[in-house]
Amino acid sequence: MDCAGLGALVEVRNQADQRGGRLILRGVGRSVARVAVLLRLTGLNPRLTIEP
Repeated sequence: MDCAGLGALVEVRNQADQRGGRLILRGVGRSVARVAVLLRLTGLNPRLTIEP
């Protein structure tokens, strides 16, 4: 995932938040560790939830 992908996730998460919903990332498979590291490095991990 690159900066554009992270930006898209943040935008969708913000839209869900405005509508009273939430964004949960599911089924990211083997890339879950990489995505989790990116979220942690960018400080987004508290704002996005990852589930198997």
